[in-house]
Amino acid sequence: TVSTQSTWGIEFFVTMGAYTTLDRKLKRAKKIKQNRPIPYWVRLQYKSKIRYNAKRRHWRRTKLKM
Repeated sequence: TVSTQSTWGIEFFVTMGAYTTLDRKLKRAKKIKQNRPIPYWVRLQYKSKIRYNAKRRHWRRTKLKM
């Protein structure tokens, strides 16, 4: 089943089995929330010390260890 979730204006396509446990769903939801750029006000507040999210994950290059 492919479902579409809209978060921060970005479309996510998540494929899950019918019997996915709640624990796995919560872990994937947390990883989706973590995988976003830093807010613009953070750049302004910390000037040029923090420029980008170093822990950003690409869906094809780096897989989740689940």
